[in-house]
Amino acid sequence: MSSDTKGTLLDVVKGGIVSATLFAAFLNLPVVGLLTAAVTPFPLLYFGLKRGNRAGIGLVLLAAVLVALVGGPEMSFLYLGQSALLALALGWGLARGYSASRSIATTVLVTLGLAAAAAAVYSVASGVDLHERVVAAIRESISQSLSLYEKRGIKGDELKPFRDALEQGGEMLAHLYPALLLIGQSIVAGINVMLLRRFANRLPASIRFAPFSSFRNPDYLVWVAIAAGFSLLIDNSVVSAAALNVATVAGFLYFVQGVAIARHYFETYSVPALLRYLFYALLVMQAYLVVAVALLGLFDLWADFRRPRKPKNL
Repeated sequence: MSSDTKGTLLDVVKGGIVSATLFAAFLNLPVVGLLTAAVTPFPLLYFGLKRGNRAGIGLVLLAAVLVALVGGPEMSFLYLGQSALLALALGWGLARGYSASRSIATTVLVTLGLAAAAAAVYSVASGVDLHERVVAAIRESISQSLSLYEKRGIKGDELKPFRDALEQGGEMLAHLYPALLLIGQSIVAGINVMLLRRFANRLPASIRFAPFSSFRNPDYLVWVAIAAGFSLLIDNSVVSAAALNVATVAGFLYFVQGVAIARHYFETYSVPALLRYLFYALLVMQAYLVVAVALLGLFDLWADFRRPRKPKNL
C-alpha cells in the first residue's frame, strides 16, 4: 500500500469520526450542539476536496454508519440530509471552479429543494399537513413558555405583555419559517466556506476563494425585492406570505453585501481588530444597525461604494 493511499485512508477515518462526533454533540448537548451542528459538514467538505470524490463518499458512509450505531437509523438519515448532503453539494460546486457565493447558492437550493420534495412526498403519502404541524409546534412552544412565566409568579396583567409579544412573534414565525430555513442554511454553508478558506493552501490549486469584501449581489435582485414589496399590498394571505418570505431573503442578501462593504473599508483603512469585533458585536445586538447595513448593501447598486476613487489634482 502506497503512502498516498495510507494518507487517504487515514483522512477518511479522521474525517468520518470527527464529523460523527460533532453530530452526536448536536444531538446530546442543548446549547453547544447548535454550534457543532454548523461545523459538522466541515470534515466531510475539507477531506473530500483534499482527497477527491471517492474519499468524500467514503467519509459520508463511514460517518453515517457511526451515527447509526450511536443514535439509530433515524439519526443517520437526519445526518445525511442535514450535514452530508450540504458538504457534498458545496464540495461539488467548489471543485467545479464555482465562486464561493455561487457554490453556497447552489448548495442551499439543492439541499432545501430536495428537503421540500421529500416533505411533499411524505405529506401526500401520509395525508399529514406538515405546515399545520409546524404551526402547532410553534404554538406549543409558546404555551410552554407562558407556563414557565406563570410558574415564576408572573400572572394576570403582568403576563399580558409577554403573552402578546410571544403570540405576535409566533404568528410571524409561522409565516416566515421557509425564509428562515433558507437563511439558516446559507449561514451554515457560509461558515463552512470561511473555515475552508483557512486551509486553502492544503487544497487543490483549482479551488480559489475571492475576498469576501468583493461580494456583490446580482443587479436584478433589486427588482425581485421591489416586486415582493408591492406584492405585500395584495389582499391575499398566500401571496402576502410568499412575498414576505422573498422580501426577507432579499433583505438578508443585501445585509451580507453591506457587511462586505464594511469589510472592504476595514481592510482599506486598516481598522484595528478591536473596532472590527465591536462592529460585529453591535450587529448582533442592534436591530437598527442591521437594517442600516442592509440599506448600505442595497444602495451600493447605485453608489458603488467600493469603486476606486481617482486622486484629485490640486
